[in-house]
Amino acid sequence: MKIKIVNLPLLLNREEIYPFLHLGPTPGPLPTNIQRLVDTYVGRVTQLARPKGLTRVCSINSTTGGRVMLDDADLVIAGAGATAHFSDCEKVTLLAATLGPRIDQCLAELQQRAGAADVFIFNAVAAAAAEHTIETLDALAVQDIRRNAYYPTARFSPGYGGWPLESQQEFVASIDGDRIGLSVTPHHLLQPVKSITAVVGWSRLPVTRSYEQPREKPCRSPLTCRDCPLKEKCQNPVRESPGL
Repeated sequence: MKIKIVNLPLLLNREEIYPFLHLGPTPGPLPTNIQRLVDTYVGRVTQLARPKGLTRVCSINSTTGGRVMLDDADLVIAGAGATAHFSDCEKVTLLAATLGPRIDQCLAELQQRAGAADVFIFNAVAAAAAEHTIETLDALAVQDIRRNAYYPTARFSPGYGGWPLESQQEFVASIDGDRIGLSVTPHHLLQPVKSITAVVGWSRLPVTRSYEQPREKPCRSPLTCRDCPLKEKCQNPVRESPGL
């Protein structure tokens, strides 16, 4: 199946950034010095980022034993939640998005010469930008899925729901990640760092496209606790259903 390269827009708003700063989406006025740094690094990230994405549609061969086998890609979607997540699906769309290497370079420079606040806020803005790009790519995939009379599932990524992070190498190879400069380190992490891979299923039956964001979630982040980059430090995690 043809792999598509997509140039992605990047139009960040503050509400997308606040969760990555340990804030809810409407925290009220920030201290002047913090707001100045946020504005500075929104501009810097927007200037440096070169958001690109890849999509590839693959047919599903089987969904048994916690493994989703694809017909036309050397990639196995594995894990306790994989079979249930894609049980009613006939196809999947592989997604990969990256901000490009200049974000990593700028972060490394800040770590050498700037203060902790600068590094933290730049990293938070860049993380929000990466999430923005995968959401944009996801929206394009969803349009394609619905246009073909299927129902899209929620995204499912390596490292979650029991899908081993070691699968990143196979994933990136299956989608020709090098076409947008995407690679995988020996520790199975994506390079550039601000990159995301995910899979969306094509279901013949209606499914709830939800990441289970409870209304009472304290931070009001648009991310699930599972997907939040701050999950290891969070004092108020919300329990989620397995495999979502």
